Amino acid sequence: MTENNFSTDYTNLRLLYTSRYGNSRIYTANANGKKVIVKALKEEYAHDAACIALLRQEYETTSMLDNKYIRKALDFVKIEGLGDCIVFEYVDGKSLAEHVRVGTLSEKQVKNILTEVCDGLYYLHRNGLVHCNLNPENIMVTASDLHVKLIDIGVPETKQDADRELLIKEMEFVAPEIIKGEDYDSRADVYSIGKIMEFIGQRNISKQFHSAATHCTQFSKEQRYDSISEVRLAITKGHPVVKTIIIAVVAIVLVGLALLYVPKIKANVEKERAERRALEFEREVRKIESEQEQLCEKYALTSLSEPIEVDWSEDSLRIVGGLVQYLALDEYKAQAMQAVRSQGASIIEHRQADFDQLLLNEFKSTNDSTAVAMRTALVEPTETELLNEARKWFEHHN
Repeated sequence: MTENNFSTDYTNLRLLYTSRYGNSRIYTANANGKKVIVKALKEEYAHDAACIALLRQEYETTSMLDNKYIRKALDFVKIEGLGDCIVFEYVDGKSLAEHVRVGTLSEKQVKNILTEVCDGLYYLHRNGLVHCNLNPENIMVTASDLHVKLIDIGVPETKQDADRELLIKEMEFVAPEIIKGEDYDSRADVYSIGKIMEFIGQRNISKQFHSAATHCTQFSKEQRYDSISEVRLAITKGHPVVKTIIIAVVAIVLVGLALLYVPKIKANVEKERAERRALEFEREVRKIESEQEQLCEKYALTSLSEPIEVDWSEDSLRIVGGLVQYLALDEYKAQAMQAVRSQGASIIEHRQADFDQLLLNEFKSTNDSTAVAMRTALVEPTETELLNEARKWFEHHN
């Protein structure tokens, strides 16, 4: 098929999903009697050269992958009404997120699924790729035999005008170094699978991966497992029978001492951890507050024709990136979001002050007959009185 021809091989196109925060839309279709998935660009991006290039790059990368735990990319075609598209194999099943939400999986099945996710990621990492977008929605579980298919491999789509709460929710599974725009490696996927284990544990499906999840989700990538193979080992490791018996005997002998000392030790550890986290959070908030003057100057209003409201999403997303680890913590979420909102409020307040000063200067200096009459009517006016008259004058002329 040539580059300018439209394929007629894909019929019965049905919209399945439209990305709320990215540039893609997903369809099901029939091709030669088989069901497939078609990924196209949203209508407003269908002719954007940069978006098309990224879509083609995604296809060229994923089409080279051949692993039973990764969804296959079958073709790159033009479809009339959609434009350039990637065609993927259809996965008959549900996402891991759906299974966890309704509680359909046993602990053994969860363990098998996480193991297969690790095997799929190992294949990617061995081939020099990082998933970057691993979350429960992007792990499909087949209906027939509960096997894994990883989908949507690549850097997460995020737009500056995206819904803020949705972005924060998506960031829950994305490694901090990716959010901050820093260099990343396979340990970014280690972080994501750790967050997925936490997601499973929070819904009481399985608590057995708590230790592995904690090791995976360290903020610093140097403190995480070095490879996905280590994560797999942490998930699958078991104790031989003899070792289990020895551990049980030792546990019985030490249980008395544990009852006396463990609660106190645990309380001290939790207290130290909470104090350290509080200091780190306070330091991050102070850092944000220190940027206030610089941000207000950056978004200063220079003309009466400019709007008071201003799009500062580029800086707000950067600030959210620095606070992302606290947004998942109930005791800090409200404060963290308030720190972001306060910056926005400061920018708006500063722009309003700029507007008032520009308006006052214009009112004082204009020779407009209405303005002259209004100024003449005032006897030894204060700046506040002049500003109030200036606002009336401005509304009259606009």
